[in-house]
Amino acid sequence: MVPDSMANDVETISEKIIAVRDKWHTKNHPLFTTLANGDLDIRVLGIHQAMHAKFVVLALESFGILYSRGDAEIKKMCVENLAEEEGLVAQHAVGENPHEHLQMLHDFCLSAGMSQTEIDKIEMLPSWWARTLYYRYIAENEPVGVALAALFTQEGQQPQLNHEITIPALTTLYGFERDDPAIEFFVAHELADQEHSERQLDLAAKHIHTTIEEERAISCAERICQLRWASASEVFNTHHLGQNAIMPLDMS
Repeated sequence: MVPDSMANDVETISEKIIAVRDKWHTKNHPLFTTLANGDLDIRVLGIHQAMHAKFVVLALESFGILYSRGDAEIKKMCVENLAEEEGLVAQHAVGENPHEHLQMLHDFCLSAGMSQTEIDKIEMLPSWWARTLYYRYIAENEPVGVALAALFTQEGQQPQLNHEITIPALTTLYGFERDDPAIEFFVAHELADQEHSERQLDLAAKHIHTTIEEERAISCAERICQLRWASASEVFNTHHLGQNAIMPLDMS
């Protein structure tokens, strides 16, 4: 029988969480591989980012919830992350001036052909709601180490996704310059989320103390990654492939 305690082997825990992230890494999703080939209508990426903006609004509240539950080190991490997201402080990892991240998202969506009204009124698809609400549930209900592990798998995808896929595609195939304000969101998160996610992973490993917590961390990380993948799939299927959702007969 495995005891309900463990030596806090940081490397082993971290490797397992990283493996979950890499298994479901959205840099390998058809939405982004199609972008990398130059075959994605840029407006589809704009729709994806507009929904991401809606997700961010509630995800930031999740950091507030985690702040209320964490120790001093976790509280500091949450405050610093929120201050950067709200444009109150510069991201020292990239040396940028303070810039509200939601505005960065809106700037890209506008450059991708959406109107401000469309951005404001866009409705998240069901998979996006599932991802958003599960993210919030984890922050509020799971042990803090488990929550941090799940959060890592989300921010921890941004550096590779932006460095390997999004920025090269936008600058070589879609006519953007790297210093174009329209793609500042992707450039800013290429490096900043590397620092953020590494910090989250270190704190997760530090706060996971039992085999039960480790198993729960892997389970929650897997589920939130599946939901991130599903949210990209629903955008891709609906707005790139033109596949209509199956609706009740009286709504079709």
